[in-house]
Amino acid sequence: MIIGKYLKILALALMLVIAQACASVPETAQQKSPAHVKTEIPPPFPITPQSLRAERIDRLLSDLVAEGSVPGLSVLIYENGKETYFGATGYSDIENKTILKRADVGRYYSMTKPIIGVAMMMLYEDGKFELDDPLSKYLPEYSNMMVYGGENEDGSMKLVPAAQPITIRDLMRHTSGFTYGFIPTPIDKMYAQNRVLDFDQNLDKFSKKLATMPLLYQPGTQFNYSVSTDVQGRLIELFSGQKLGDYLETNIFKPLGMTHTGFSVKAKDRAKFGAVYGRDETGLVRLQDGHPKLPLGMDVDRPFLEYVSFESGGSGLVSTIDDYAKFALMLQADDGSLIKPSSLALMTKDQLGDLPKGHLGDGISFGLNFAIKTSPQSTGDYAVPKGTFYWGGMAGTAFFIDDKTDLTLIMHIQVFSHGQANVRERMAEAVYGKQTSKAHE
Repeated sequence: MIIGKYLKILALALMLVIAQACASVPETAQQKSPAHVKTEIPPPFPITPQSLRAERIDRLLSDLVAEGSVPGLSVLIYENGKETYFGATGYSDIENKTILKRADVGRYYSMTKPIIGVAMMMLYEDGKFELDDPLSKYLPEYSNMMVYGGENEDGSMKLVPAAQPITIRDLMRHTSGFTYGFIPTPIDKMYAQNRVLDFDQNLDKFSKKLATMPLLYQPGTQFNYSVSTDVQGRLIELFSGQKLGDYLETNIFKPLGMTHTGFSVKAKDRAKFGAVYGRDETGLVRLQDGHPKLPLGMDVDRPFLEYVSFESGGSGLVSTIDDYAKFALMLQADDGSLIKPSSLALMTKDQLGDLPKGHLGDGISFGLNFAIKTSPQSTGDYAVPKGTFYWGGMAGTAFFIDDKTDLTLIMHIQVFSHGQANVRERMAEAVYGKQTSKAHE
């Protein structure tokens, strides 16, 4: 009896010790949660900011699909180099009810540009060029450029000589004076009529054709989004002695393990290459080659599923959300694995200064092949902290790197009309809350 009494006292004391030990665990340790996992069972610990964010993103993904803004989308977030969120919802192919999957391959279009920028900086580090070298030093076809100066009295185009040469820095910050072919200007009309971005030409022929057309603006005077990155692709070929795709494969894709990225869909990935959509008054519309809603008569399947001569440094790559994450994480780590920290610092430095920034708007500038958030208070753009660098693609793909919080986000969508639903802005708000906090400024 006495022994039993002492055992009960000992058990009670042990329970008190355990309870006190649990109470002494730091609050942050109690609140740590694993990477986001959806569950119907409420967590047995207080909701952390990370889980609140996951709920906001989950809700936004569902809302975007339910309202018919996108067919489907996925989002991947890394913090401090570790995955902390992945979510996907909707379809990659609405008509065939194909569920969007993490391994899906898509058209990453202008998210090609930052990759080209890194390739350029690798060659810059090899001493192949200086940023302020004239473009004509390497591509003589750009030696005597003319610039659009309005119209003469008879309605003909007025042309004036370029006041200064186009530099490589101009190419990388989009101050070359080139345009893209879809803005309502006489020069853009010339681009469209002459099929500047024709898939059945190589980069040498593209460059020589482009050089015969006037510039829209004087070089070095203002930002204008353009085919400048395709010209960079031609320079990469010239500096490396390789085709653009071969150089990227050898020097970026293989080292980073980007096995699904290239200028065409790999045979093993054909079944993972989904449809792409636009919008009309009835809602989402599947886009196929020759569809009247496609700009400039472009094709959305042929250049990625068949061999074409034109390897577009501005918009030609297909990829997956995880492949592109490998590239973005290399940038976020800034460990010198592909380019030196000093080179990345140049790329993410405001290269425009006081120059007119065109459609970029207030609070945003441009570095070398990246956009940069220069003010936390700005309109019409991602609600991301000051210093964040980012870019996106025509079919809605996007990424941003927030160095202040070591957060990297990649978003996979395949819809041309993403801007109508402010998808990127709403996604940034879901990540950070309605507005970026003062701590991020």
